Amino acid sequence: MMKSRTALLIGLLPGLIVTQVRAEPSVEVFTLSTLPITHAQGATVYYLDAIVLLEQELSAGLPTEPVKAQALVTRRMAALGPQLEARAQAGATGLARAAQLGVHRAPAVVFDSRWAVYGMTDIAAARRAFSAYRPDTRR
Repeated sequence: MMKSRTALLIGLLPGLIVTQVRAEPSVEVFTLSTLPITHAQGATVYYLDAIVLLEQELSAGLPTEPVKAQALVTRRMAALGPQLEARAQAGATGLARAAQLGVHRAPAVVFDSRWAVYGMTDIAAARRAFSAYRPDTRR
């Protein structure tokens, strides 16, 4: 009987410890390629201009003749290979996530999908600002 109680206690103890440790907030960063981000470890970074940059790369210096322009774009797309789809998908995901959260300007650092700090490209500084003013921890 003592052995089963000990096992139960050990099984419950990790759960009790976890509930007392405050988890770090999730961090999502919304920026533009012209706004360099620093100290973004552990954050998901979205470049809101990724699709525009991809379109510019594919269409740069195209000839005016449509058939030649189409052929050149096709070659450029083939040269990018799987990177083309990955870059387009990453750009679309960032735009969709920004719309979902109501982010309309960059840079924005969003914590726990609820709170945003705008205008900061140093994510460590944004984390400190959020920690100092986080609504659910202020008294």
